[in-house]
Amino acid sequence: MRGMIAIKHCPPAEGLIATATYYIHQGKRKLGEESIQVFELPAHQGYHLQSALVLQWPLAHTQRITLELDPSWRPRATQIEFHAEGRSTRARYQIEGSQLWAALEVSGQRPLQLSCPWEEAVFDHPSALFAIALCKKSPLAPGDSAPINLVRIVLPSLEPLPLRGTWARLFDHTHSFELGNFFVQEFAVTSQSRELLHIWADEPGIPLRLERSEQGEPMRCECVRYRLFRD
Repeated sequence: MRGMIAIKHCPPAEGLIATATYYIHQGKRKLGEESIQVFELPAHQGYHLQSALVLQWPLAHTQRITLELDPSWRPRATQIEFHAEGRSTRARYQIEGSQLWAALEVSGQRPLQLSCPWEEAVFDHPSALFAIALCKKSPLAPGDSAPINLVRIVLPSLEPLPLRGTWARLFDHTHSFELGNFFVQEFAVTSQSRELLHIWADEPGIPLRLERSEQGEPMRCECVRYRLFRD
């Protein structure tokens, strides 16, 4: 039992830790839906997260996302398959030391290779999947803050954009959500005095609500279904 509702605990299938489904809104308008699965790799080699996302912003599209993390929840690589208006883009991001390498393949175009500094950064993208990694990795105690390096994956181009900001953990508290009342950790990411991301996550680090700004437009992501198999 977490909060005031029961979360089913079942024997995990091949390392399955949790599944969650999110509805994405802008105001009262529903923009999309995302389903996420979180796995632990065999022999404690790290974690694998995967997502299927349907979104009407900035244009109607679908995404399939995978994120590979080490045993400390630090990113190793991520891949995004983006489909919109009859065209597809496949982007692969690989971290090698202090550099991020991005390989973009757009249907009908030549492949594009990009790179940017990594500097112990974290990925940022309008997907709850990346927020899970952020919450799980956080070393902050309640009330603490620290500088953070972000690499924002921009829609619809999927090009990486480095950003510097501040990562803050607000004070833990009980909060009411569509799923019920939960004891949550609350986080905020700001850059240039502007809030980019606000997260409410439960004790295992699964986001229950996200609010973010995308190109100046507010978006809200709310967890509507959630199964925790183990912490």
